[in-house]
Amino acid sequence: MEIEGVCGIILAAGRSRRLGQPKHLLPWDGQTVLEHIVGRIRGLPLRQVVVVLGPAAAPLAPRLEALGAIPVKVPEGVQACAVSIRTGLQAVREAEAVMVFLGDQPTLPLAAAEALLRGWQERGRPLQVVRYREGRGHPVLIARALFEALKARTGEKVLWELMAEHPDWVAEVPLDLPLPRDIDTWADYLALRAEAGLPPPGS
Repeated sequence: MEIEGVCGIILAAGRSRRLGQPKHLLPWDGQTVLEHIVGRIRGLPLRQVVVVLGPAAAPLAPRLEALGAIPVKVPEGVQACAVSIRTGLQAVREAEAVMVFLGDQPTLPLAAAEALLRGWQERGRPLQVVRYREGRGHPVLIARALFEALKARTGEKVLWELMAEHPDWVAEVPLDLPLPRDIDTWADYLALRAEAGLPPPGS
């Protein structure tokens, strides 16, 4: 059942500098990493899911649309996280809140997003964040009242900076699970495949 007015934004506009190749296009169980993530998030009770793409992941747009997502592209040559969030916020329709996901966490526990949705209904604060065993992590839920403030920010850590500046806006949702891992290096990718029970690529 859809949670009234809550949309998802998946950030997938990074350049994958440390990996040396587009992380979102890496193979994952018969799909790409990004398709796998979108398919999982589309299974949540969200009103719509917007995927913010950079040039490397842009070729996936038709396949993401086929999965029921709305792909949008960041302006050419711009990679800052703040721009990705602004682009995603401009694309959502009639959203009372958005949940921001990262496009390089294929093993993110969906229990985290489900806990945030319950927190949104119960706690009422404009920023909801998961508290994993090791600390705060994605996804993050943001109420409509903060959209304009987010659109006006610049830089790479805008969500965490906003939380640090306004701790009274934040509700932590505790979850007894390890902090989800990103794909930043080839070793990260191999470790996450093993965690998911997938064989090494090419085997």
